[in-house]
Amino acid sequence: MSTLDFSSLDRAARAAYKPQFAALERRARHRRRTRMAGAALLVVAVTVGSGTALELASGGGTPYGGTIPGVRLETTPEFIPTPNPSGSPEAGPPSGQISGAMVAGDLHHLYIRYRHCQDGDCQIRVAATTDQGGSWRTWPMPVPPDSMVDLRAAGPETLVAWVQDASGDEAFPRQYWLSSLDGGRTWREVTVREVPVLPADARPLMPDPGTNLFSIVAVDPATGELLRLARPVRLGAAELLAGVPVDDGLWTAGYTDQVVGQVRELDGSISENKVTFTDPAIEVSHDGGRTWRRNVLPEQVRAEGFSELAMAVHGDTAYVVLRDEGELRIFRSTDQGRSWRRAAGTAPVGERIVEAGVRPDGTLLIQAGVLAGEDPVMYTSADGGETLRPVRVGPGASAVAVPGGYAQADEQDRTGTWLSTDGTTWSYVPAPTIS
Repeated sequence: MSTLDFSSLDRAARAAYKPQFAALERRARHRRRTRMAGAALLVVAVTVGSGTALELASGGGTPYGGTIPGVRLETTPEFIPTPNPSGSPEAGPPSGQISGAMVAGDLHHLYIRYRHCQDGDCQIRVAATTDQGGSWRTWPMPVPPDSMVDLRAAGPETLVAWVQDASGDEAFPRQYWLSSLDGGRTWREVTVREVPVLPADARPLMPDPGTNLFSIVAVDPATGELLRLARPVRLGAAELLAGVPVDDGLWTAGYTDQVVGQVRELDGSISENKVTFTDPAIEVSHDGGRTWRRNVLPEQVRAEGFSELAMAVHGDTAYVVLRDEGELRIFRSTDQGRSWRRAAGTAPVGERIVEAGVRPDGTLLIQAGVLAGEDPVMYTSADGGETLRPVRVGPGASAVAVPGGYAQADEQDRTGTWLSTDGTTWSYVPAPTIS
């Protein structure tokens, strides 16, 4: 097999890449990309936190042409909703014109974008809460009403948003970044600056929707500045352990080669000329991306690409969980990724998306499938992946560390978020409804 030149792919993508925004957002929600640092913990009973009562706060941040009525959850919703008789998931709390996933700056500062229209006049706005959903205020975003907006949080009040403006040339829409240091009240356009090394406290974001899927962009939480690492990611179908300071390490996982040909699908059918990735590998940098160490995993695995691979790191121990021909494969490193071995644990997961995290006590947590229609399953392992125990599905496998605890976006199209102070008990904050 020939070795792929991913830097050439990067250059080609920079010239031609036009992201499909809906697919990009859905994929971003599915990617766990989290260094749990001992954060993910399955819970059988989920507690209700203070973020269930919503009301409009008074002050200058009133919504455009409407109100945000209060919504109170009597009980925390099921993590995986029970399907209704039609086979589709039950609808969560009404979300009006809310669009996009809720993002957490910390356990109290939560944000979500929405589109509000009145008498034919529309605005894209951001709703913000500083008290874990107890009250919400909203502000307009300085973007055309038909823009695509990818909102992300890099600190309690530091927000960045990638914007694709479709109001002009549809073939070549304008793409740019906005930054806010005051929780969405004011915004400024920022230019992504290419750097050879990322600063220690920067927060990585990947993929960079404004250019391609093979570069790492990070945001400085103090200034809102966007930085792109000059060295492209040199693995195919790459995953990044993101959402944590660069000082904790840059971890990327992907594949070093690919094959094109016939593939037998799980249902027995044959697909012709199908691209599959091979030779999974890990690349790690502990100096902001200046130097990298690559380790190819010790077994051949064939994958179709994204969402078939998950990473989790806890101290010196790191895991890569792969889906290969419908079965889990677990690889473990106990020396910060310098060497890897295959663990014995496995389980059938079909074509489900794979996510992984590590609990504070070092227990590995694996979730396969994210939506109710996929019939998700979850496993824990207390012996480094040597054996797997099936458990009830709950928050944790795709949680992201935030100041004060952990947050996990709701995958069930309810546009809320799950929060935890310790990774053990979780509360649910629904999105405000827009009238």
